[in-house]
Amino acid sequence: MKSLPPQWPNATWTQKTAYFIATTAFTGHGPASGTWGALVAWALHTFLFPRAMTWAQWPTALAILIGVTAGGTVCAEITERLTGVKDDSRVNVDEVAGYFLAVLFLPAGWRYTVPAFFLARIFDILKPPPAYQFQNLHGGVGIMLDDLIASLYALGLMQGICYWYG
Repeated sequence: MKSLPPQWPNATWTQKTAYFIATTAFTGHGPASGTWGALVAWALHTFLFPRAMTWAQWPTALAILIGVTAGGTVCAEITERLTGVKDDSRVNVDEVAGYFLAVLFLPAGWRYTVPAFFLARIFDILKPPPAYQFQNLHGGVGIMLDDLIASLYALGLMQGICYWYG
């Protein structure tokens, strides 16, 4: 289990809030932190808002994706400055945004969300080009962008599967 950064006691309320969001409610402190962050997104999506990311709900879907991406970028930036660690493994809000991109406009249901979850994780781990190159960017943009680009592969594959196989 990863611990809080040593700077935590002296952190401001804003830094602590950003850290809480960037680590997806501290799930980034456990092993396989990226998977836990994506699992939180999957659970919220599947059980609370199952139709939120479908084409029929496109304004909601885009609002969720943009909100998580923008907020996550800012919170990841603040957290990187707080900890002094580039792309800290405790930060897993990028996997949350990646999951929401991977399921964008997919039909609702487990048969779509489960494969999208696993594909997003696989592509995030493999980091196919150009995702790998974006890891070198500093701050919140670098933290978020490589995962979003990797999730585009999952999105494309899932959309292709839905098109060809329903």
